[in-house]
Amino acid sequence: MSNILNDDKNLNKKSCDKINPFESCLLSLPPKQFALLSTIFGLLLLDDLDTDQKNALGNFIVSVGQTILTAAAQEQSLQNDNSQNDQIQEDIESLKKQIAMLKKELDNCK
Repeated sequence: MSNILNDDKNLNKKSCDKINPFESCLLSLPPKQFALLSTIFGLLLLDDLDTDQKNALGNFIVSVGQTILTAAAQEQSLQNDNSQNDQIQEDIESLKKQIAMLKKELDNCK
């Protein structure tokens, strides 16, 4: 188990000294540690719940996860669109410069 915790040690570059400890510590964990922590939380929650409660809590947590993933996917999609638009604008500006240079060369040939 110590290998799981040590494998991703170098990936954890953030320190836990920010204002929001959830963001700075929990979300900065390396992937294997993050997965291990979720497993431990899940196992700890099982002890005092009956089957119906486990189903309700599990469905609630899955629903929260789906909402977060949906929002993140939309945000990523919008960022990709913006970066594509930026690239297209850069290409247009580059083409305009090339056209201007070609016009200048044609004028010099006349």
